[in-house]
Amino acid sequence: MAVSELNSYINRQLQYDPILSQVLVVGELSNFKKHSSGHLYFTLKDKTSKIQCVMFKSDAELIDYLPIDGEKTEVTGRISVYEREGRYQVYVRTMAPIGQGELFKAFMKMKERLDYEGYFDKSQMIPSFPSTIGVITSPTGAAIRDFLTVAKRRNPFVNIIIYPVHVQGDQAKFELSAAIDYFNESPVDVIVLTRGGGSLEELWAFNELMVAESIFESTIPVVSAIGHETDFSISDFVADKRAATPSEAAEIVVKSVDGFINHLTIQKSRLISTMDSRIQLSKVYLDRSNKNKLCQLILREISDVNNRLVTQYNRLRSSEIDYTNNQLNTLEKLGLRLNSVSPLTTLKRGYAVVEKDNKSISSIDDIEVTDSIDIILKNGIIRTEVISKERKQLHESV
Repeated sequence: MAVSELNSYINRQLQYDPILSQVLVVGELSNFKKHSSGHLYFTLKDKTSKIQCVMFKSDAELIDYLPIDGEKTEVTGRISVYEREGRYQVYVRTMAPIGQGELFKAFMKMKERLDYEGYFDKSQMIPSFPSTIGVITSPTGAAIRDFLTVAKRRNPFVNIIIYPVHVQGDQAKFELSAAIDYFNESPVDVIVLTRGGGSLEELWAFNELMVAESIFESTIPVVSAIGHETDFSISDFVADKRAATPSEAAEIVVKSVDGFINHLTIQKSRLISTMDSRIQLSKVYLDRSNKNKLCQLILREISDVNNRLVTQYNRLRSSEIDYTNNQLNTLEKLGLRLNSVSPLTTLKRGYAVVEKDNKSISSIDDIEVTDSIDIILKNGIIRTEVISKERKQLHESV
């Protein structure tokens, strides 16, 4: 028997073994390598033994975490022989870290790796007065309620776009990544990634490599507010700014209108004070030399100060007017829609409304012989009694 025939025979025997065709193996991950083809090669070992493993690209693409040497790992797959070398190995279908303690170690190792690769060096300036904010979170959680409460109190004119996602579970990482990519193609000034508190496992979607890469590649500044003040995620480290809570995130990205008005008031006072000082100084020079030139200088400075104040006021006023007009247009459209379906409008068009016991009748099945009914016209009500009823199929004209 040739060597190749022997290896082929052994491989067939392994394939027909019901235990070896579907195995679950637990061990420590070592010598992990990702080939340029996308295949994964690694070793699983315990204190006394080890076994070679391979995971093909189609299965490797489904892994939702970054495998790291030294972590305890559970794999499923089949035992087969690599006939060319006469080496048996596990052909892995799935792999995952084991237990919450293992999750924490995986978190720390991923943090160290991403830090080494420069993911945490990303830093874009958060705009001082963003007009449009994109928020990625669960639409039903406490996080969005806290964020909106603070944001609208600080500035009711800011535009907030909510992208609803799952914030935990198998699909969460895909939705979070897609949401970040979406806002990078939309006219927003800053992105807020947020959710409420939870365990490390519940927050794990924000530790996924896929999400970290989307944040790192974002050209729009990202603020991460994941969990409570004591919770930290990979997203927090990669983002341009971390907020301890969703409320703090709102305070970071939404500047207070009252504070802006106070700022304008202070600037106005400073300008007036500076202007008064210069006027007093100019009076001294007026007594000494060219009165006309100094008068022109004072008038020019007064005009510049006044123009700056008017410009700042008009900007703020324009925002208020735009917001009010948008609300009025919305109310007007709603009013027209309501009027079109008003019962009074229906009656004026020559139709009648039939009621029994103050409830509208739309089918002959809703009344019986001897029932008392009201026929409501546009200028009065006819009260009558049903003597008989006859079913008739009505056809719409084409």
